[in-house]
Amino acid sequence: MIDEAKTISFSTKPGIKDPFTWDALPIDLLLKYRDEINTRLPPTELSKMNMEEEMLLQYHTIRTLQSEVLNDDSIPPNQRAQVANAVTSSLNKLSELQEQLYTTERYKAVENLLIKCLGKLPEDTAMEFLEGYERVLEKHSGSFV
Repeated sequence: MIDEAKTISFSTKPGIKDPFTWDALPIDLLLKYRDEINTRLPPTELSKMNMEEEMLLQYHTIRTLQSEVLNDDSIPPNQRAQVANAVTSSLNKLSELQEQLYTTERYKAVENLLIKCLGKLPEDTAMEFLEGYERVLEKHSGSFV
């Protein structure tokens, strides 16, 4: 239940940001609103972003802008060139992302095969390989995708 004593009329402006008094809302309603708000907000952690999707959306947005700009004679040529450069830059980034994704997927497949095959080797041989593999990864950390 909403505490009517803590509420104010929606027709008045209680403050710069709040259209109503948050303290008047019960916890279950606050949690419901929080969930609703969270579903509408963009990701706040890089690990939760789909970079491939974001790059494609950016590319399509820039392509739309390019179509509009190239057909508008009132826009100066240098601005048209800037939009064309943005499309090219976006395509380059998409290409890099696609190559990184391919390389990462290939490394995963090779490592999965390697783990499967290591299980068939004698334990001391498998351990010797894994120790050497760890050293290589530590030495080259950052140079692999």
